[in-house]
Amino acid sequence: MKTRTRIGTWNILTLARQGKLAQLAREASRMKLEILGLSKVRWPGTGEHRTSSGQVLLYSGIRGENATRERGVGFLLSPGAHAALMKWEPINERIIVARFRTRVRNLTAIQCYAPTDAADLQEKESFYSQLNSVVEKIPKGDIQIHIGDFNAKIGSNNADLERVMGRHGLGEMSENGELFTEFCGNNDMVIGGSLFSHRPVHKATWVSRDGRTENQIDHICISRKWRRSLLDVRNKRSADIASDHQLVIAEIRLRVARVQRREEKVGCRYDVRRLENSEVKRAFVEQLESRASELPPGGTVEEQWTGI
Repeated sequence: MKTRTRIGTWNILTLARQGKLAQLAREASRMKLEILGLSKVRWPGTGEHRTSSGQVLLYSGIRGENATRERGVGFLLSPGAHAALMKWEPINERIIVARFRTRVRNLTAIQCYAPTDAADLQEKESFYSQLNSVVEKIPKGDIQIHIGDFNAKIGSNNADLERVMGRHGLGEMSENGELFTEFCGNNDMVIGGSLFSHRPVHKATWVSRDGRTENQIDHICISRKWRRSLLDVRNKRSADIASDHQLVIAEIRLRVARVQRREEKVGCRYDVRRLENSEVKRAFVEQLESRASELPPGGTVEEQWTGI
């Protein structure tokens, strides 16, 4: 029996190019990912899209008539994960939420794409304010997984942050890292990439084009209460989507479970298109008027309704 689930997060730069979604679906399947959170999807609006391989893309982008292909987040779900999906909500182009049923208890996953270090502090604080509002609505008993490109360097110094992170982070903490660790501390989350000892090459999630700079800015976090369910977090350099970000994967001791959805009972369906025929419409109106003339006059509203 499968007792482990693979969850990943990846800044893919864009899905706008033809064929890239198919490539992404192949890579997710090859890596045996049940749930893959995506940053920089760049699809305007919100919706679901089923791939030819049976995987389902949930996406949340900028909305409106003149929506541009900027930012955007999403989830690529395996057929099993989609069967376990209870509900999902597109918050905006930076946050998307999905809730799943597992064999243990329900799991809420939040995929994020945070502002960069160069962004205004007000924009960063607004992002975390929105994220906190989302977290407040999550049922208390759910396992929480927060994943995405947080653009946050957390470093390896976990002094006074032992409840939030381990000693295996990469580099030094940035301003975004301070905001991120504060958010995790306030919401009792643990940063998975800092807990496991790996070589730096397996920690870095972003590499500059010249290869001189490596940062760990994409993260996978889990509720501290469920820390022991997190078995490993590391990047997968072999995965390729033509992005300067690496795919980050977490092994979690959980198993998604199919949601038992009740089939809706559909009553008699009326072929209203027949009313487009003038003869059918005239016969219908005449019969309706005939039946209405037989209704008893007067009485209360309840009596009239009973008669109808």
